[in-house]
Amino acid sequence: MRAATRNNVTNRLFMSTFLVAFSSVALTSVFPCPAHSLDSDSPVKELPQKKSKQQTLAQELHSQQ
Repeated sequence: MRAATRNNVTNRLFMSTFLVAFSSVALTSVFPCPAHSLDSDSPVKELPQKKSKQQTLAQELHSQQ
């Protein structure tokens, strides 16, 4: 490949990488990530709470008495 062609390919590759990186950062301002919404920090109430072994043992001891 000639030097001029190699220089042109390098410049196009650099420019396209810059544009993709810039666009991906800019798009997060336009379309925010849904995982970072305000509701994602609140606990989920639909899932049942799993009892720990200590709670299970304490409940068994109380039922035996």
